[in-house]
Amino acid sequence: MRALAGLALLALAGCAAPEPVEVGPDEPGPRDLLIINARFVGLEDDALLVSSQPSSFRADAGTLAPRRVAPGEWRYGGLRSVVAIGVEDKVRALAGREVDVVDAERGLVLPGFHDAHSHALAGGLASEEADLTGARTLQDALDAVRAWAEAHPDAPWVVGRGWSYDLVPRGEFPTREMLDRVVPDRPALLEAYDGHSSWANTKALEVAGVGPDTEDPEDGRIVREADGKTPQGTLLEGAAALVGRHVPPPDRATQLAALERALDSYLRLGVTSVQALCGSLDEVGLYEELLARGRLPVRVVLALPLETPIERVVEARDRLARERPDRLRLGFLKGFLDGVIESKTAYMLEPYAGTTDERGAPLYTPERLTELVSAAHAAGVPVALHAVGDGAVRLALDTFEAVAAAHPEQKVRHRIEHIEVVHPDDLPRFRALDVVASMQPYHAVPSDSPDPDDVWSANLGPERLTRAFAWRALLDAGAPLAFGSDWPVFTHEPLRGLAVAATRKNERGLPADGWQAHQAITVAEALRAYTEGGAYAVGDEGRLGALRPGARADLVILSRDVRPEDPPTLWTGTARVVIVDGRVVVGP
Repeated sequence: MRALAGLALLALAGCAAPEPVEVGPDEPGPRDLLIINARFVGLEDDALLVSSQPSSFRADAGTLAPRRVAPGEWRYGGLRSVVAIGVEDKVRALAGREVDVVDAERGLVLPGFHDAHSHALAGGLASEEADLTGARTLQDALDAVRAWAEAHPDAPWVVGRGWSYDLVPRGEFPTREMLDRVVPDRPALLEAYDGHSSWANTKALEVAGVGPDTEDPEDGRIVREADGKTPQGTLLEGAAALVGRHVPPPDRATQLAALERALDSYLRLGVTSVQALCGSLDEVGLYEELLARGRLPVRVVLALPLETPIERVVEARDRLARERPDRLRLGFLKGFLDGVIESKTAYMLEPYAGTTDERGAPLYTPERLTELVSAAHAAGVPVALHAVGDGAVRLALDTFEAVAAAHPEQKVRHRIEHIEVVHPDDLPRFRALDVVASMQPYHAVPSDSPDPDDVWSANLGPERLTRAFAWRALLDAGAPLAFGSDWPVFTHEPLRGLAVAATRKNERGLPADGWQAHQAITVAEALRAYTEGGAYAVGDEGRLGALRPGARADLVILSRDVRPEDPPTLWTGTARVVIVDGRVVVGP
């Protein structure tokens, strides 16, 4: 890692390819944007060197018409790109006569963060529901539910999310009777923090008609009471839909407001590109409406469910490509291979600790999975597969390898999501197959203890813990690594994820020696995964995620307290200034 100190400056100018920006009578004339008094962190060899001869970039220099954009108001003009990085007096000579100057105040200047895995709509909607994410005990969770129910007496359902499996003793799940204590009079359904389980009260089960004779769906399980028949209140994986489909959906206006709120919150965190997982084509329409209204503040790459008919996927992809592909496009399909380790629904190569034959099961047969991935691959559409367990990771790699061999004429960059555990034999296959390891570092935020007694760790066992969230091992094997948040499963603050990646500690600096610290990576490597890695995952490398001449001018300036040589400072840092397409959209 190379920290470049001293006065430095960026010059931004229009790319040659896009149409010129039309400047209205109320807008400033052509101006360059200069960032002075900055610090830089080298993200890769020679990628962010201060140029001793910035005049070599003179041929790329031009003028642009940046506009200071008010919150909630976006003008999609021509693209801007980085022209040069160097010492101030030399780079200033490249600027046009009209210059806007931003003083970085010794803050780090980075490419805008790129969240490679987000449920943005769900994140926006969750802000209006009961929030159980801070509940440390069962009583904390019940108090939060009661408070929300009392504050929303007219809501037909009590809904919320964020409860942890550790609210109840290991091996157990929260029950309907527990929830009945605080919501006895109307249906209640609460999603677990990871989205893979839901907790229902008696009223909700009755409304949905879920009873002793209800069979488990193929993709999930109804947790039963001691009689083996009566629903206990927790619904695993696809079984949650048995009740969830009865919850009144928010209307379109509510969804649009929630989505805009979510994307604006991303922008204020310094995230300028988001890969958003959509539940349906209808959700894609929400993004299109925001784009048409000029209210899409960040670049968005959308994903649809893997089982979406491929002809409809191609139609949506081509339609978006004709609109504003630099701002909104369809990028990939998302499928689920397994569940999560806490409920033992993640697919493992070996049985869970303390069991003889329980290792989860894949949610697709190999034949069906190959059929779906082949259809997408043949159409040039990448596939992202949720694979938490090492068994699911291997199945994903096997499928991608077989499909690529069957279609050698078509080069498609697929990816695997989460990868909480990976077998050492599979590490080099990511590089060999050019499969992106798309991971969410804040998922690994540890407890205070170096030997946690949580259900996740207990189910995994000590040997596999050494291979948990294996960022170091993956990078050493040459795997392409992209970071995201999985918001609202966890926070979408990139600096918090970066702090965990570089320290394997929590915000209190514990455990003191780090949790499985041999899998930590450097700040520079973590930054690359959260910028250039995200761009690589969707084929935008070279255009996004890097500070180099010709790259799009999406930038974030951090508060000056962030020091890469002292990773814990990431916990307290903030995004002070955010720039999209050369326009200052957050900051002074």
